[in-house]
Amino acid sequence: MIMNLSLRDIEYFLAVVEHGNLDRAAAACGVSQPALSKSLQRLEADTGLALLDRGGRGLRLTSAGLAFREHAQRLWAEYRDAVRNAMELRLGEAGLLRVGATGATVDSVVMPALRRLLPRRPALRVQLTQGQSDDLNEQVAGGKLDLAVTPIYADVPGSLHQESIREDGLCVAASRKHPLASRRKLALRDLDGQRWILPMQGSVARHALEARYAEAGLALPSAALEVQHFSGGALALLAASDLLALMPQSALGPDIAELPVTLGRPLRRSMALVTRHGATWSPLMQEFRAAVLEAAG
Repeated sequence: MIMNLSLRDIEYFLAVVEHGNLDRAAAACGVSQPALSKSLQRLEADTGLALLDRGGRGLRLTSAGLAFREHAQRLWAEYRDAVRNAMELRLGEAGLLRVGATGATVDSVVMPALRRLLPRRPALRVQLTQGQSDDLNEQVAGGKLDLAVTPIYADVPGSLHQESIREDGLCVAASRKHPLASRRKLALRDLDGQRWILPMQGSVARHALEARYAEAGLALPSAALEVQHFSGGALALLAASDLLALMPQSALGPDIAELPVTLGRPLRRSMALVTRHGATWSPLMQEFRAAVLEAAG
């Protein structure tokens, strides 16, 4: 059977998946709800698949819809790539670059890269989206971002490609005035009773530290403060307090010391440039990559 899929129908299907509601999806696409419903019916007729379960509350993807969504996202992203690349060729030096960054990478990697790139591209427009790694990865996979710079603790999904920029391990740190900072060697049990600045619950880094405590048979560390990333304010608080912190080695400053804690297996992570696997790299993306590697070096 030959299918005559419409890119517009693909767009509407993905909008329904994102919003989980026909009215909200129709408003986001600027069409009426009946027009959106007809588009979904047409797509299901063209594919011969029941893509959405319309029973119960809201709309849910069927098993066939889950499998189709991945292909639809790739098709829609490739189409948008083609349009953007054509626009960039037509406009010469002008263009739009959509970049994602986490709190840990926006100031340390992305901004230094833009300081190098923007003077070379006077007409360049950058849309910078800041968020959590998982959300940014999903936006890259769906074609909403061209690329993202994120911490990576493990392999990313198969739909994404990661290029390591630099290693940036995690460490236990404290103010240089902290009594433990003068010790030559520490074990986890030596930290018992201390209060911490910790990554948010559910983060990979938090889970890794808690796993080390569980392996040692110790009570989990007590968080006085939970942060998404170590801002200048959080670092100042750490330097002026008796708190401990699990933090990136790259964020260590003159007033903060890495404690010689034996954690067993090291807590590793790297900074990576994440793109969609098989994406067409525009000249802007290539130049941004070069600027990121230059900034990271």
